[in-house]
Amino acid sequence: MKNFARENPIFDYIFNFYDVMVMMSAVMAVLLIIPLLLKREKHASDYWLSAFLFSQGATSLNIIFLYNETLGPLTFETLFPFHYTFLRILYGVQGFLLLCYVKAMMGEKNRIVTKITTGACLIFIVLMVVEISITLRFPKVPVQVLLGSIFFQILSIILGIYALYRLRLYDKKIRHNYSNIEQVKLKWLWFTALGFVCVWGLVLSSSVIGAFGFYNFAIQLGTIANLPPVFLMSAMVIYGQSLPINATLFDPDQPDHANSKAEESIVIATSEQQAQIEDLMLRVKIYQDPELRLEGLADSLDISPRTVSSLLNGYYQKNFYDFINFYRVKDAQQQLEDPNNKSKTIQRVFEDAGFNSKTTFNTLFKKITGKTPTEYRSQPS
Repeated sequence: MKNFARENPIFDYIFNFYDVMVMMSAVMAVLLIIPLLLKREKHASDYWLSAFLFSQGATSLNIIFLYNETLGPLTFETLFPFHYTFLRILYGVQGFLLLCYVKAMMGEKNRIVTKITTGACLIFIVLMVVEISITLRFPKVPVQVLLGSIFFQILSIILGIYALYRLRLYDKKIRHNYSNIEQVKLKWLWFTALGFVCVWGLVLSSSVIGAFGFYNFAIQLGTIANLPPVFLMSAMVIYGQSLPINATLFDPDQPDHANSKAEESIVIATSEQQAQIEDLMLRVKIYQDPELRLEGLADSLDISPRTVSSLLNGYYQKNFYDFINFYRVKDAQQQLEDPNNKSKTIQRVFEDAGFNSKTTFNTLFKKITGKTPTEYRSQPS
């Protein structure tokens, strides 16, 4: 492949352009870290995100120093047999840092020293000792691909998948506590985390394929995998900083009302509680408060939030989010049916009903009624 590159100027140009693109990831990481660390009010999520961005930038730099035609041989001669060690650490730590950032954005505390991190460090030491020992004795055998690299790439993928799982649980949890979730949902983080997991999957595939001798195909996969991080990093910072810090809105000490199945089976809504709930919904119209949370409804009913959650799930077969927004949609239907509201804008309608997002309102309205608000208003009475 090197001979082909030297005989074809176009290939040289593409290769140089690729180097520049990979370098852009490192430069972008630095440019994104600086404002995060210079913020007046920093949160734990800012530090974890900065550490994650640093690992991405450092990986890009390391790849250039290891695989560039000019710098690669020099790096190999200078650092042998430790030339791959730093890249191994970066591969392993990326999944851990992503998980920590996800947990920080969910308002959870992180512990650095755990059984998992301790075990991973011990395995890393053992693998590196074995790898370096074999590399010194058989310099031409690519055992580094079969040992440290693959293990830590798999480790990051597993931690990344676990982070995606935790984000799914978080999405369910906020629906049991919030009536409007636009300010606390982390859908953007789920997609960016998924992007990084896919990138790590490509890197792992490249390592495995290269270990079996298919070097050209492995290089192509590695090339593809090294380009998306610059865009994923930018998206992660832009969304993370343009939206409110969810860790400040979500109380980490708040009990998880979503997991009260045992209580749901024994809590039965009394006729008095049903009457109270219906009174709050139909007469008081408590749902019109866009900031209404489960605790607010519980205070109005003078019962515990967990009991309210159990009642809604057990008796009404709805979580708090679906229950409140059902009444909001019904309220919007009444407004649209009223001839006196013909001049009332759709935005005013959904705001008066308690929604704070037009997209959410349109989605839920069509889900419940089968029509868009405009179609519902224009239908014959």
